[in-house]
Amino acid sequence: MLKAARFRVQNFRNIDDSGWIPLERVTNFVGRNESGKTTLLKAFHKFNPATPEPYDPQREFPRDRYTLDYVAGGSKGGEWPVCSVAFAIPNDAKTEIAGILGKGQEPPFEAILTRYYDGSLSFAYEPALQDQPLSPEPVVKALTAFSSAARRLAAPALEQEEATTAQRTALAAWATGWQDKLKGIADLCDAEGAKLIGTLGSEAESKSNPQTADMVEALQEALAPVLDVAKAGPVIDRVNALIEARLPVLIYFENYGILDSAIWLPRFLEDQKRTPTDARVRTIDAMFRHVGLDPKEITELGNEEAQNHRRSGQQPTPEMIANDQRRKEERAIRLNSASLDISRRFSAWWSQRRHKIRYHADGDYFRVWIADDRRPDVEIELEARSKGFQWFFSFYLVFLVESEEGHKDAILLLDEPGMHLHPTAQQELIAFFDTLSEKNQVLYSTHSPFLIDGEHLHRVRPVTEDETGHSRISVETWPKDRETIFPLQAAAGYAMVRGLFQHRRNVLVEGMSDYYYLHALSQQCAASKRASLPADVYVTACGGTKLVGQFASLFLAQEVRPLVLLDGDDAGRVRRDALMKELYAGHDSAVLMLDEVLGRAGEEVEVEDIIGEEILLPAVKAVIGKAIKLTEADRKAGSLPSAIKAAAKRLGHDLPDGWKASVAIYLVSEWAEKGTKLPEAVLAPAEALFRQVAARFGSGVSTGVHAAPEKRRAGAGRS
Repeated sequence: MLKAARFRVQNFRNIDDSGWIPLERVTNFVGRNESGKTTLLKAFHKFNPATPEPYDPQREFPRDRYTLDYVAGGSKGGEWPVCSVAFAIPNDAKTEIAGILGKGQEPPFEAILTRYYDGSLSFAYEPALQDQPLSPEPVVKALTAFSSAARRLAAPALEQEEATTAQRTALAAWATGWQDKLKGIADLCDAEGAKLIGTLGSEAESKSNPQTADMVEALQEALAPVLDVAKAGPVIDRVNALIEARLPVLIYFENYGILDSAIWLPRFLEDQKRTPTDARVRTIDAMFRHVGLDPKEITELGNEEAQNHRRSGQQPTPEMIANDQRRKEERAIRLNSASLDISRRFSAWWSQRRHKIRYHADGDYFRVWIADDRRPDVEIELEARSKGFQWFFSFYLVFLVESEEGHKDAILLLDEPGMHLHPTAQQELIAFFDTLSEKNQVLYSTHSPFLIDGEHLHRVRPVTEDETGHSRISVETWPKDRETIFPLQAAAGYAMVRGLFQHRRNVLVEGMSDYYYLHALSQQCAASKRASLPADVYVTACGGTKLVGQFASLFLAQEVRPLVLLDGDDAGRVRRDALMKELYAGHDSAVLMLDEVLGRAGEEVEVEDIIGEEILLPAVKAVIGKAIKLTEADRKAGSLPSAIKAAAKRLGHDLPDGWKASVAIYLVSEWAEKGTKLPEAVLAPAEALFRQVAARFGSGVSTGVHAAPEKRRAGAGRS
């Protein structure tokens, strides 16, 4: 499968240029209403939709530029890009491409495709591919050899010398004529070239006789490989075709596509012809296709010939009545079979309850009835079930059908999914998206904090609207807009609070940057077979040194004593002393000072000092847009963050609020996306820290204020 690494939207509605947006297995667009989340998903969807849905410049080209840029320029759409997608090329595709390229050119690792308003598609590669023209030189040489052999052609008998001389002259002239024709051609690698070489081969074959058979055969042998390459076409075109054939389809689903339980079949058949891309029409169509039902046939099977005859004042014949009964029986059998099939398939997806789904047709009406395992004998119309169930059932149908029963690679685009689900069910939906993403990338938009994965905030892409009404997508940092940032703050807070009291082994750290780094460093250490954070340890950021005591109090009230990790600075030491006097009196081992853990007692040390200047400073530049170089005087300020602050002040650079967390998010995301392996100088002190954490828990820190019953540990597990 081609995995989409990033995408970019241009010239679409209120987006002039989104810039490149990195994608992961699951990517979440968060923003207020009208910020442009739906616009992004729709533009991406039309790049390669499962059901044809072309771009419409009249409705989708930015309205403020339509007349000046699109119309006045006499545009046909081919010069206006809409959506570009960079795909990582998998190894099996690289092998195929290498076979096309031959020796001397490495296969690319990335394909960048751009769809334009006229539907055309352009291709670029990294590294770039070089076209390999098919030179006519081998054919010209073969014709030279043919001409030479023709001049030496021996007469079969003395009396045939005159005829043979004429034949020599004709064959040599024929070969020379073809040489002249080919010398003006630079590249034979296309349909015209293949036609030309094919014509040459046919003419050569016509000149074969007992005298010329060997020379014609030699010429044909020289032409055969050239003709094969010419027929195959240009190398880049062949690579493009290979990549295009592997493109995943994009499946878009929105709340407007939720299925109605009562469908009037004649109206649906009309809508299917008139507006096939309408959200509800797509879902109804998917329902019928999923179980192999033809809505037109179901309608026709419900026609009552006898009843129509009676309405016209005529007596129906027994044959008419029998045919009506047989058609109705056929329809009932088909619907029953389809009902059993959909019930079995859907139960494998919906884990909350087992449901029995029944499709029923009454005249021209088609209905969907649902019963569940709690009240199996009570059937309820689909629209009377919960909104969450209706959404999930409708999404299930569209996804399975448009991805061809789940067998075709697909990227799922979900616009405001699960809006009507209970918050706990929304959290379950996050886990469901994670499961889906094992085979299909998932992009979704939301403004619900319960649909934001607080454990994977690096997957979030905030979307805002600037003062001109254009959409802006934040990648490296989060915007200052309060309405956009609120669900992100709530999600992060919920993720932290959720783990506060259900885990027995907790580590409190000062800030979000500590939280990000500890998790990322733990993963790196585990991957390199080093000591890492114990699997049942949960890290909680307190939002600053001053709040560590308050968070510790919340835990202690639940008879859980967390391990506290403090920076090795003055603020950290003051907080340690305060904890030791009150909350942690007699529990010295439950407070870790970072400077002591790293063997730098008395120095000013923060978690960033584990990362080091060489890694941190380029990330700071990426976040604030300005380079910072430390001097010895800067380093004397204390920890690495303190040194960076001193350098920024000296250089007149402003460090934005929350810059440490922004840098941490940038680095952690980059490590995850690029598969970066950190050096020994980083992993060694990280391992030392994790060993200390494990040792402190081993000394009884995690057992709680008092001895806790065994059942209290059932919730252990790191999120």
